[in-house]
Amino acid sequence: MLGGIAITGGRMAAYDFRFSLGALTPFDLLDSATAPPGRMVWEVARRVLALAPDADAVVVSNPLLAVKGKRLAALLRDGEALRCPAVLTDAETFPVAYVLPRALFDEGLGRFLCLLSANRAATDAQLLSQLTGRIVPRRRTPLKSVAPLPRITAQGYILGDNLAAWQAQCADAIRLIRARADWRRLPFAAHHPCHAGDVLFFSLASRLVPPWRLAFDAQVVCRDYLDIFRDCGNRLAPIVLDIPPVSRTGETSDGRYFLDSLAHIDAETRGRTFMVYCRFSKSYTRSPFNLIDQARFALGDPVATLADTLYHQAPRVHSRCPRPVRPLRVLMQLSGGWPLKTYPAGDARVLVRALICLGARVTVLDAPELAADGATPATGGSTERLAALIRDHHVVVSVDSFPLHFASQILGHPTVAIFGSTFPGNSDAPRRAGYRLPPPALPCGPCGGYKACPLDGGPECRNHPPPTTLVAAILDLAAEAYGPTAAPTNLASPVLAPLAEGDAA
Repeated sequence: MLGGIAITGGRMAAYDFRFSLGALTPFDLLDSATAPPGRMVWEVARRVLALAPDADAVVVSNPLLAVKGKRLAALLRDGEALRCPAVLTDAETFPVAYVLPRALFDEGLGRFLCLLSANRAATDAQLLSQLTGRIVPRRRTPLKSVAPLPRITAQGYILGDNLAAWQAQCADAIRLIRARADWRRLPFAAHHPCHAGDVLFFSLASRLVPPWRLAFDAQVVCRDYLDIFRDCGNRLAPIVLDIPPVSRTGETSDGRYFLDSLAHIDAETRGRTFMVYCRFSKSYTRSPFNLIDQARFALGDPVATLADTLYHQAPRVHSRCPRPVRPLRVLMQLSGGWPLKTYPAGDARVLVRALICLGARVTVLDAPELAADGATPATGGSTERLAALIRDHHVVVSVDSFPLHFASQILGHPTVAIFGSTFPGNSDAPRRAGYRLPPPALPCGPCGGYKACPLDGGPECRNHPPPTTLVAAILDLAAEAYGPTAAPTNLASPVLAPLAEGDAA
């Protein structure tokens, strides 16, 4: 719960806002894992001003705390606390709420709130002082000290090194404003360079945000993924990071990676760019919304109604393989970014053998061991190479990984999506002709597991759709996309019998 207050002529009106679990009303905020806490402060302030357009000032609770509007109002009963602007704190130094003047938003400075640390009152007060041109005091409320902070807050924020990352972005912004007379016109950069799928989602998000709502001008991206950034049509300017992407092993936190990466961005760029840490502030699986919508929100789009979300948008691209429909050519990506995303090895062998027995030609990415079952091994490499491979096949079958998102959302190619431990709603494509999402085998997903199954401790996820289900989905999709001659007419072929037995085993 996030509290917001409108102050109009000394009178207070309190409002409560929720991180949405699916509905989007004027009091529901899209839950974005890639939006820093300051982005939520900005959004709540916008919502309060929309509800109270004559307000002189707004008060917004710190998103890291679960504070209702009435509770926030009770902390403000002292008339001294209503003086604006101000940073309200607990008994020590933690910022509880921000008292923000209406002029801050009338002058178009709302996006600068994305730079708040949300955990160090003195730093936040200095930032607001620079933005408002007035000394912004820190005022203690009757609230007891919130320290020690938990690892994960009631609102789902992941703290740890993220605290230092938010502090660094705020401190850097203060130095930049002090050093540059033209600070109001300097670009904002989303620091989100990490995994291939993340770059793809942010690229799509940048294209979907209306220009008048896009609060960012640039994005930090690892050189390894610069081809994804460009080939996916990112509307932001790239700031190239010449270090490897953050490891998927978890040895280095996202916050620590941000802090370490700043030394690898040239001084000239840092001296004229506001860097906003847009890596995961929360676990994205807590939100029911697609990562593209979560990225759109981080980039400034309110995504205020369900009609604004990805699944209510018409597909914009469609692609088909130009080759003859016989033999059916199937391209597979069966390994994911972490162990539980990978399709089980035994089921993968059954799936490949079944399709080959039905007369299909199967190409597998990054799985040379499946050559023994008749598949042709291949490597995607660059996005240009991957796009050529996809267009050379009639159907793409992929687990929750970059090739799935590239085929389904960038190229619009006939695609079968495989989800097991992860939640499809976070990263699958909008429903359309030419897209299939077979149901999972078990009711346990999404489990949030990473290296091992939370139920049996094993290294494989048994919630992936079984081979028989995938074969049916592939053939059905091929018939829809290319006509009935694309798939075998005798789907009850006895050649599948021994494979089904292997599947059941």
